[in-house]
Amino acid sequence: MEEMEEELKCPVCGSFYREPIILPCSHNLCQACARNILVQTPESESPQSRRASGSGVSDYDYLDLDKMSLYSEADSGYGSYGGFASAPTTPCQKSPNGVRVFPPAMPPPATHLSPALAPIPRNSCITCPQCHRSLILDDRGLRGFPKNRVLEGVIDRYQQSKAAALKCQLCEKVPKEATVMCEQCDVFYCDPCRLRCHPPRGPLAKHRLVPPAQGRVSRRLSPRKVSTCTDHELENHSMYCVQCKMPVCYQCLEEGKHSSHEVKALGAMWKLHKVVRDQISHCTVKLRQTTGLMEYCLEVIKENDPSGFLQISDALIRRVHLTEDQWGKGTLTPRMTTDFDLSLDNSPLLQSIHQLDFVQVKVAWFAFDPGSAHSDIIFSNDNLTVTCSSYDDRVVLGKTGFSKGVHYWELTVDRYDNHPDPAFGVARIDVMKDVMLGKDDKAWAMYVDNNRSWFMHNNSHTNRTEGGITKGATVGVLLDFNRKTLTFFINDEQQGPIAFENVEGMFFPAVSLNRNVQVTLHTGLPVPDFYSSRASIA
Repeated sequence: MEEMEEELKCPVCGSFYREPIILPCSHNLCQACARNILVQTPESESPQSRRASGSGVSDYDYLDLDKMSLYSEADSGYGSYGGFASAPTTPCQKSPNGVRVFPPAMPPPATHLSPALAPIPRNSCITCPQCHRSLILDDRGLRGFPKNRVLEGVIDRYQQSKAAALKCQLCEKVPKEATVMCEQCDVFYCDPCRLRCHPPRGPLAKHRLVPPAQGRVSRRLSPRKVSTCTDHELENHSMYCVQCKMPVCYQCLEEGKHSSHEVKALGAMWKLHKVVRDQISHCTVKLRQTTGLMEYCLEVIKENDPSGFLQISDALIRRVHLTEDQWGKGTLTPRMTTDFDLSLDNSPLLQSIHQLDFVQVKVAWFAFDPGSAHSDIIFSNDNLTVTCSSYDDRVVLGKTGFSKGVHYWELTVDRYDNHPDPAFGVARIDVMKDVMLGKDDKAWAMYVDNNRSWFMHNNSHTNRTEGGITKGATVGVLLDFNRKTLTFFINDEQQGPIAFENVEGMFFPAVSLNRNVQVTLHTGLPVPDFYSSRASIA
């Protein structure tokens, strides 16, 4: 992990990041360092004046890159910030790791607050010391930048790994240095204790022994940190906007710019993005010349913070692609001198980088949502199985909302006693949770007994169909925004005609049931072949 250390250091102070924030260009800065390199812009360049003139188009206003003029390129260590005619020239200094940074033009005002909490001057501008992209801060100041908790976690683990070695937990007197950890027993062993207490025979032969450092990470001793929304500071991140590629809260969905976007559950997207873990593990041996970046990727993937991971995953993907481009364009080819004639075979490394592909799955993975369900709903099996403690019907939604595309999921009936009438379908986020699904105008559903099924919306029943459910039955729900239809299946048999047409907007998978029913959700399923062929004919 030694080669990864430069990935963990701030380009301004040269030390390990402290409270790192993520700039829109995907680079990181310590929060205190970001404040230290702020400069004030003229009033004419402020975000308010730009928006008033109609030129502002985004949350952050980027300055033209040609407003930065660096000179003294003979490594004198100085340059100038010549972006504004009315602003004095500010010397450019080098940080401990050699990156040019721009200190503030004027000293910060005296304040009793810490540097991180002190007010930001009006019309402040920050220039990324790595890519030299400049932007003007909005009214939120530095609070508008998300905190990189994943990077903090990687730094903590890195510093811990450089501390004292892990000790055996079974030594009777002076603990010896541990050589392995059993993932099943969750115990660190030295070699003598392993041979005595954990012999490789019988049931113990199937246990997985890993190096102590890897075992330390797998323990996940620290609780997951809760991430709050930058736009609604009292709300926690609960969903992931697929279009904007960022975590959002429920308030963002209800009243913000994400209200019409496709959103998915944080946990599902976290697992989806972690597909890269297995691919990286097969490539690390050949990626020795880019070990620093690769080891940082590996540490990030170990994080157990979904929203924090998703904040930086796209930037990490771009960095990997940039590395690939550099090798493809020959920018990393060896240089020849008069003393040596070196040649470098980079084909294995280039092949490995090509294999480092972040897969994007087209099917949706999600579970039921305890946060929005009725309090009588009982969850199990990682929130994939639900039942109810009440004899009355209660509603539970899926964590993922859909507004476009074609989506199919199934529910198996694990228990069906005394002929209840469970309902399956889709609903708005504000559907009534204490009545049968379809009783109000926020849900579109099929409710079923042991002989028949009905379609129901706004308490209106239509299209009674022969054929009900029993224990072990499978109910399929197909939501097709391309054709704006909702269709139901029982044991792969379509129930009547298309259940509902003109389906538009944001919908969440939904179920209503009472204590006589238990169902298990199955997601990540492709659209059935018979429906795909039928749709292509139509």
